Amino acid sequence: MDLFIHDRENGLAKFIKLRLSNLWIVYENDEVVAFFALSKDALMLNSEDRRTIEHDKDKAATLASPEDKDMFWEKEKYPAVEIDYFAVCEERRKEEEDHLGTYLIELIGQRAAHDELSATLFLTVEAIDTSEYSAVKFYRKCDFEYSEVAQNRYNYEIMYGNRPITKRMYKLIIPIEY
Repeated sequence: MDLFIHDRENGLAKFIKLRLSNLWIVYENDEVVAFFALSKDALMLNSEDRRTIEHDKDKAATLASPEDKDMFWEKEKYPAVEIDYFAVCEERRKEEEDHLGTYLIELIGQRAAHDELSATLFLTVEAIDTSEYSAVKFYRKCDFEYSEVAQNRYNYEIMYGNRPITKRMYKLIIPIEY
């Protein structure tokens, strides 16, 4: 990721210039302690994802009233904001009581949920998952679920010898209120 951030011609700066992502930098005093880049996304869900969401009665109850449930689940894809890049300085990742990364994920979710320009139901992320480093545990701690659609693709890739370096995950961020 370091190379991608510092590559001015083909890296993060290029994504921002092309308006594929918006960059947010978090300062504490004059020191950069975190940054993240966000973009709009669409999440595809399958029947396994539906079962996962409906298994949590509170989540299921907030999505759609019983008479609208079928119409809600007939959608092909759902509006989301993708966390393209997310980094917190090492010192702040170690703090158990005041975990900056967890706080930022919650803040991103709140801001996306209250976007007046467009509806957003989910946060999505392609969580890095390599033998050297995995962000999956962090995102699971922040209540992200594995996307079953993406998990099927991931399993297919592994079966044919290609180990993807990310896992697609999502988090429900806004209940629909009636």
